[in-house]
Amino acid sequence: MALGSRLLLAVVVLLSGCQLESFGERQARQRADYLGEATSSQKPLIWTSSSSADADGAMASLLAAHLYGGQARISGEPTPQTKAILQRCEQSAPQPTRGLNGSAIGLVGTHHGNQVVAIIDHRAPRTGSLKLPQQRRIDIRPWGTTTTILEQQAQRLGVVLPKPLACAALGAIVTQTQGLQSASTTPQDRQSAARLARRAGIQQAQLLTSFDLQER
Repeated sequence: MALGSRLLLAVVVLLSGCQLESFGERQARQRADYLGEATSSQKPLIWTSSSSADADGAMASLLAAHLYGGQARISGEPTPQTKAILQRCEQSAPQPTRGLNGSAIGLVGTHHGNQVVAIIDHRAPRTGSLKLPQQRRIDIRPWGTTTTILEQQAQRLGVVLPKPLACAALGAIVTQTQGLQSASTTPQDRQSAARLARRAGIQQAQLLTSFDLQER
């Protein structure tokens, strides 16, 4: 048997013993690894921003839902800036937050309550605002945006983001950090923005003109 035929046969045998992981199965595995027993119940998982529908909160909820499953929600009506980014990137918006009773809640922003199973934020919680009766996943980093944290998690997990979502995430980072020039901008924000720009097909020189930096 020729070498090429033997190699092909070996590959077929190897793949026949492998079960490819579906998108939903990957999300379930990543959710279990990240949140542990906090989402072991049958409660629906909702990722939401606790206080506003700004670009960072909206895109972070979309990223979290893409990585770990569940639904992305936002509080209130999206800001004009958020709408503009979503439209520019052809990305569907998170659904408005309605009743959360009976749900497991992942907050991309600080909050309190016994329904919360995770908090991901780029700002420390205000004194007295964080009251969790049980152990929860809390990921707070001193970076410019919550979206940056989720993008870095996607990198760690080896997840390639869809182009519309990468574009929307880039818009959130660029607008939140005032074009990567605000005092709160970190090297991690710039790294994430560069990766997202490549994925979205946006040149570095186009970053400032691609998104409206002024919150309207």
